[in-house]
Amino acid sequence: MAIVKKADNINIQVANNYTSLSKVSHEKSGEVIIEATKQNLELTSQKRAILQGLGNGGQADPEDKKILVDRGVVNKGYWINENGKTIMVNRQGNRGYDCLYGDAPSEEVMKANGMTKYDIFNVNLTKSYPEAYLETELKATLVGFSDIEDGFGKNGRSIANHFFTGQGQPFTFAAGSNPSNEVKDSDRFKTAFITGLQAELEKRYKEKKFISESPTKIYQFSTKLPYYSAEEGINPWVNEIATFVGGIQGCIASYKLYEYQVSKKVEVKIDRVSFLDTFGAGWEDGGAKGMKKQWIPGLVAMFCLQHFKNAADKSKYQPFTVVIDIDL
Repeated sequence: MAIVKKADNINIQVANNYTSLSKVSHEKSGEVIIEATKQNLELTSQKRAILQGLGNGGQADPEDKKILVDRGVVNKGYWINENGKTIMVNRQGNRGYDCLYGDAPSEEVMKANGMTKYDIFNVNLTKSYPEAYLETELKATLVGFSDIEDGFGKNGRSIANHFFTGQGQPFTFAAGSNPSNEVKDSDRFKTAFITGLQAELEKRYKEKKFISESPTKIYQFSTKLPYYSAEEGINPWVNEIATFVGGIQGCIASYKLYEYQVSKKVEVKIDRVSFLDTFGAGWEDGGAKGMKKQWIPGLVAMFCLQHFKNAADKSKYQPFTVVIDIDL
């Protein structure tokens, strides 16, 4: 006999082996429960059994529509706005040495911050060269690691000139620019970062029923930011982002959160990302702490321009924040 019920709520518990006594119904019922006995049913089999039992031919419920329930931004890292500048800081609001300029550190200060006698000798020698020579060395390095496709080193020249005369204002690589596309096309961004961030936000919403507590308490996510080492400047797939940015310090990610009406499944989509990083020379760029970054061409020249050559005129050689915009 066919027992066909129109139910307000259907609770189906299934397993690998089960018997369905009915496939058609016309009775009205508050709840229908179908049980089966075999344990450890795979989810894909469970879905198939449910859908077949409901007579949908294995297709998703057409009434289970996806509804936009929230949209907003989440952050990682900390920064402040100061006289039109965006300055990266730590959780306590302190800026790193790569954000300082024109301070002319003494040999005692350099030694106290991890520089060896060789590092100090190298800095003293480099800072004795004329500014024009150091500018040329730095610009040649940035141009040399730029792509031909962007205008024979256009991005390298632009970011070098901004360091020389931009007075610390932010510098943006817009969506669609070569550095933006290098990040967007890399697996560490697509597979690791975006997938991880979407999963983190979905989990948070399921647990908290919100992403950010309020517009003034933006959620600081924990998903690891992608990293492009300076050594990857020779990698043609990521050479510009590795040279101009490297270790990303901050992120603003725009998201849309959807919920399905019937299944209540939650889905997050990231639609825009902005990465932030300081373009400036810190202690390690001068060779401190055994980092050996001074062997990368142009870094010690940049260190000397930023910390020594502008001691009398601090309008020059100011560090700044690089912003990389990515549309998804």
